[in-house]
Amino acid sequence: MTQTQSRSHNKTSVTRIRNRGDNASASEEPSIGIVERVELTDFMCHEHADVNLCHKVNFITGQNGSGKSAILTGLVIALGGKASATNRAPNLKEFIREGRTRAVVRVHLRNRGSEAYHPELFGDMIIIERQINATGGTVSQFKVRNASTGEIVSRKKEDVVAITDHMAIQVDNPINILSQDAAREFLASTSPDKMYHFFLKGTQLFQLREDLEVVRQAITRSEASISRKKEVLPEMKAEKKRWEDHYQDMSQARDISTRMEQLSCQMAWAMVKEAESEVHTIDEGIDVFQKKMSKIDQKVDAEKEAIDAINQEAEELNNQAQGQLAQLEPLKDERRGPMEQLESTKATLRSFKQTENEINAEARNTRERIESLKRDITVERDRLVDKDSAGRERLRETIQDLEAEVADQEAEISNLQEQQKTLEDRSLELRDSEKQLKQDVEKGRRQVERVKTGLQELTQQTSDQMSAFGRGVKDALMTIKKTQWSGMEPIGPIGKFIKLRDPKWSQVIETILNKPLNSFLVETHADRTKLDAIFRRCGCQSQIVVCKTELFDYSQGEPDKDYLTVLRALHISNEIVKRQLINLNRIEQIILVEQRSVGDKIMSSNNGGFPQNVSACYSVDGYSLGARGGGLSTQAIFLVRPSSRLGEDISQAIAREKQQLIEQNQKLKEAQKALNGMTQEVEALLGEHKRSGIAERK
Repeated sequence: MTQTQSRSHNKTSVTRIRNRGDNASASEEPSIGIVERVELTDFMCHEHADVNLCHKVNFITGQNGSGKSAILTGLVIALGGKASATNRAPNLKEFIREGRTRAVVRVHLRNRGSEAYHPELFGDMIIIERQINATGGTVSQFKVRNASTGEIVSRKKEDVVAITDHMAIQVDNPINILSQDAAREFLASTSPDKMYHFFLKGTQLFQLREDLEVVRQAITRSEASISRKKEVLPEMKAEKKRWEDHYQDMSQARDISTRMEQLSCQMAWAMVKEAESEVHTIDEGIDVFQKKMSKIDQKVDAEKEAIDAINQEAEELNNQAQGQLAQLEPLKDERRGPMEQLESTKATLRSFKQTENEINAEARNTRERIESLKRDITVERDRLVDKDSAGRERLRETIQDLEAEVADQEAEISNLQEQQKTLEDRSLELRDSEKQLKQDVEKGRRQVERVKTGLQELTQQTSDQMSAFGRGVKDALMTIKKTQWSGMEPIGPIGKFIKLRDPKWSQVIETILNKPLNSFLVETHADRTKLDAIFRRCGCQSQIVVCKTELFDYSQGEPDKDYLTVLRALHISNEIVKRQLINLNRIEQIILVEQRSVGDKIMSSNNGGFPQNVSACYSVDGYSLGARGGGLSTQAIFLVRPSSRLGEDISQAIAREKQQLIEQNQKLKEAQKALNGMTQEVEALLGEHKRSGIAERK
């Protein structure tokens, strides 16, 4: 005989278990499915009950109300039975002992022999534990343990059902577990119909009949479906054939397209090869021409040397001719020989001049001018042959004066060309400056308009603070207050729960959290649908975020305390809002700096990378600093117009915007003045450039 230790609510009941057949052979003991122990904690009337059972017949005795039926009920509940199957309570929470918040039922099942259920996982003894909670989201929780190791193998009810099915334990079968109410019904059932119904229920024939009916209906539906599908089978086969043909056509088209791409690539490379060949040929031709040019330059130099020698010889002959001209009358016969030699020399000179003209056009023009002057000199000399030496001297002076005048004009033209080039360069510089000034003026105008718009919005927010969060937010908040919600009441707009610790970070933080500041938080998708309908009626365009209300610990994800993060720069009065901004926007890892140079050093301080737990860095003047791939990176961000969404004093914001408007207007006036001066200077240079061009043409 074994004794059950039990403490009930009245402390008076004692339960004894009488064991029959203790002398039976050990080899005859069943190997699986034997309930060896039942433990109850705060279950029904039991504060703690621990019942050890034998493998055959057990009798549980005790006074009325001492908790005998509670042991059987606990066995049913632990093995996955429903509260309604016990006829003791309408739901599981009713089984919890009065004054307690939870109840625990444990059943020890034998699991030995060749038919044991996964002994490698559950061992030779399985403990099934079911915990019933009075509060919280989950009413019932299962734990399946290995009794040898104490390890939790599963928490799923499906595994409990699989174990009971394997061990042929049917908790809702009165043949297996006969409750008091079922026994009373059985004894009271005297009619054959009720007895037969009880028989069907006890032997599971009733359930089997229902299952067979379900199978029969499924077969009927399957046959009808097969019949319908046989009717459309020819059409489906034809459709299949059509799609196969279409697939073949598409495959051929794809092959043709692939082939065309290959041929296109080949053609492109062929064109490249042909172009390279042409380039090579052109390079060879250039080399040949360069060699020819080198030879021509050498020939030109040689010709110039020959021309210089001929000019020198012509000058000597000319001097001789002039000396002989003085004695022309008495020396006519002697004069003929040198003159013929002079004419021959001039013919040679003209031949060289013609060769030089073919090589260099510019030199040809100059030599033609020289030849023309020489011919004029010769004509003038012939004309003045009979005159005295004073006439020849005047002719020489006239020639020198003309040559000096030509040189002065060439120098003046060169000077004018240099002045014109200087004026053109300066004109280009002024035009570039004028273009930049026009851009600055246009930018200043846009900035002034932007500041005016922001000032108007701030002025409007003095009478309606919710207007800062968008159109329709005020009406939406009034409707939210009057509506029933399945979860928590929507929280929003998020910016309403945020205050700045230092106003200087207002614009950059508002830019970082622009859209989230206008958003609302809900707990369920049903509430999201309901809130979206309210927003549509009110014309509100705020974002709706479905979130969890779990207040998790985020301290492990924060950077060093020396860094000012967006989270540390804000005072957030709602913890759920704070967690959502951490989840969605990583505000605990975005740092703020006043100077860009400091931000560049911080964002490359970790071996060229970001510091630990730092995802981004922004400066107070609106620049994003640092590159995730390493190196320095500074990018300007588009700052949003200031508002009162972060709790800043509207009067201070309006005063700041008015001052900024004055500054922008002053900058715009200065830029406009500089632009007007630049335009006048450009027009003056253009006039001077035109006058220089006219003078040069003259």
